[in-house]
Amino acid sequence: MGKLTKEINHDEILDDIRDLLKNNQDNFIRNIITDMHPADIADIMAHLDEEERRRIFNLLTPEVASEVLVELEDSVKEDVLEGLDSQQIAEMVNEMDSDDATDVIAELPTEQANEVLGKIKEESSEEIQELMLYPEDTAGGIMAKEYVAVNANSTVQEAIEEIRRRHKDVEELYYCFVVDDFGTLVGMVSLRDLILADPKTKVRDIMEEDIVVIENDMDQEEVARLFRKYDLVVAPVVNKRHKLIGRITVDDVVDVIDEEMDEDLARIAGTGEEYILEDSVLAISRARLPWLLLSFMGEIVSALILSYFQVTIEKVIISAFFIPIVMAMGGSTGQQSSIIVVRGLATGEISLRDTGKRLIREMRVAFLNGFVLALLIFTIITLWQKEPMFGALLGIALIVVVLNASLIGALAPIFFKKINVDPALATGPFIATFNDVIGLLIYFSLLTAFVKLLS
Repeated sequence: MGKLTKEINHDEILDDIRDLLKNNQDNFIRNIITDMHPADIADIMAHLDEEERRRIFNLLTPEVASEVLVELEDSVKEDVLEGLDSQQIAEMVNEMDSDDATDVIAELPTEQANEVLGKIKEESSEEIQELMLYPEDTAGGIMAKEYVAVNANSTVQEAIEEIRRRHKDVEELYYCFVVDDFGTLVGMVSLRDLILADPKTKVRDIMEEDIVVIENDMDQEEVARLFRKYDLVVAPVVNKRHKLIGRITVDDVVDVIDEEMDEDLARIAGTGEEYILEDSVLAISRARLPWLLLSFMGEIVSALILSYFQVTIEKVIISAFFIPIVMAMGGSTGQQSSIIVVRGLATGEISLRDTGKRLIREMRVAFLNGFVLALLIFTIITLWQKEPMFGALLGIALIVVVLNASLIGALAPIFFKKINVDPALATGPFIATFNDVIGLLIYFSLLTAFVKLLS
């Protein structure tokens, strides 16, 4: 945009926009949003109801509407798209980069998607259909087809002319990719080097050959890790024959990081694929209920374990008082270990080769923590209940429970990673429920052995 943009306090204008919508003052609304950044318009729309969103969106030009649509959360985007016909969508898609256009087309029902593809430019339609062949969580699924490439034998002057020719199609232009006569990627050259070089210099003489290359089937999390590791702003995407087919820019990677973080947090919390701005009670319930049912079934197993050890509980009534401590320490320890491992796997700081080293570290930490908790519980029970023998038993049980929980918490994400399942699954209700069950088994098994020893 051609002017300075500062973040807007949405609370200050939301009420005004709602009042103007009620009074059908579309011209005043248009005046308010005309100078707003697309991201701010998207934030405003997120706080409006479905009908208000559509009315605001219909006031935008196709160019601005296309930019706003890219910024919208998925649940809000679905609401907006449902209120548009194929021609309106086609006008916006024509204004988008191929990767963003593909995301929009993918949201549409098959019949409407085909209609839109038939109404947009033929070249854009072909690019979108090509991108839709890639899984959405791979490099091919997030790359854009808009890039500038020149032959290695071209001169600097010819490369600059090619950039001028393509500048309207390629936004955020940082590098010019370099290919050979067969379209194989051989390097890239920065705009800075092109500007400073002699116009008659061959591009091959100033290009960088040692570059980070992304293969089209690489997982998007791995792409994000490479961008973070090498501080990339753009990277070329190639196919198996090393032919240049697209590019990924840092803004695409930021979206991937946000998406993966939201997904992992949702799984850790046991809410599944739930959108924060989702309005449908049924959709939210459908996302959360399976995880609650998993916890429910786990606690039913815990109840069965308690009923199995009913005789022990009746003989040592005091044992019932400390069931919550055993369950909480096991669940919390398991969550701590698993979240650290999940984060390490996601960032690349932990690999499958580190399993042994990671387990040794976690077990040492767990033993130290368990020992401190054991001393604490022994002291409390001795002073409170005057039962040092039971205090010692519960202390031993806590050490074993904490060690076991730490082991499961560290191993579960690594196991999931090894079988190509998102490790974040391990840190949700799965770990907490599993450790509740195992913790109770350990506690009451030791307690039963203790009772038999004394009898």
